[in-house]
Amino acid sequence: MRERSKLSYAMALLPDRLKAAVLSAGQGEREKITELRLRRGRSLSAVLYGREYFLTYDGRFMNSFEGAVEVTAEDISQVFTRAFRGSVHSFPREMAQGYITCEGGNRVGFCGTAVSDRVGEVTSVKDISSINIRIAREVLGCAEAIFDRAFSDGLASLVIASPPCGGKTTVLRDLCRLLGERRRVSIIDERGELASVYEGEPQNDVGARSDIFNAYDKSAAVVTAVKVMSPDVLVCDEIGAKGDLEALEYALNSGVRLVCTCHAADFDDLKKRPAVGRLMKQGYFDFAAMLGTGAMCGRLTAFYKLKDD
Repeated sequence: MRERSKLSYAMALLPDRLKAAVLSAGQGEREKITELRLRRGRSLSAVLYGREYFLTYDGRFMNSFEGAVEVTAEDISQVFTRAFRGSVHSFPREMAQGYITCEGGNRVGFCGTAVSDRVGEVTSVKDISSINIRIAREVLGCAEAIFDRAFSDGLASLVIASPPCGGKTTVLRDLCRLLGERRRVSIIDERGELASVYEGEPQNDVGARSDIFNAYDKSAAVVTAVKVMSPDVLVCDEIGAKGDLEALEYALNSGVRLVCTCHAADFDDLKKRPAVGRLMKQGYFDFAAMLGTGAMCGRLTAFYKLKDD
């Protein structure tokens, strides 16, 4: 599975005409693509180097949509059908939440006209108008600096924080790999971004001793993981909801260590976050790691020891 690039799995979702345009681009630029965007009746675009460009038939990335590949309703239908493996009705949860994880770990997000129930909850989407294929990225080794500082003396509880687009999930995924090679890890993968499970198999390397709770409600998964998998470490992405606190406190009081992420501008802001701030005040975390953004995206900029020896 991992012998193929993540982009090749994304390309398998595209109609031949769109695939040919992507293949016409230089290999170096192709491998930098992080998103492929299809908008019905408009132009095919790709995100690379942090910017969105329109793609021409001869593989050029342009700021203007003139000469770009046009996306038809049939193109949208084909990609959508392939993403759902020919059976939309088999994935009601994915239809309601607006994305599905595909082979290779790529996420296909979509929007259109919402179909809602009597209380206004979205149950499905029809008349799909836009699709965004996000290319999965593994950056093996990116968490080694944090791993060495937090876990050199054994297990610990750690919170990783940064502003949005700081690379928290990428770093957390690599920490899963490093920890999961050594300890039993339960990964609470609520949105499928860490392990990218496809038909029961993780598409990303998250460690040989890791167990994955894919698409579970976070609170329910935390309690279940402690009861049935006896983890040494529990991993959760984006802790923030007050409703998660009771379950996390249950796990921590059971002797399980917690590694999680949180949005925060800086360390002072992190301490003010309702859920993480409370856990910090209660002394559950041993360390906090801050990541940068921009040129420092995914890189450790500050590391705090939260407990005295």
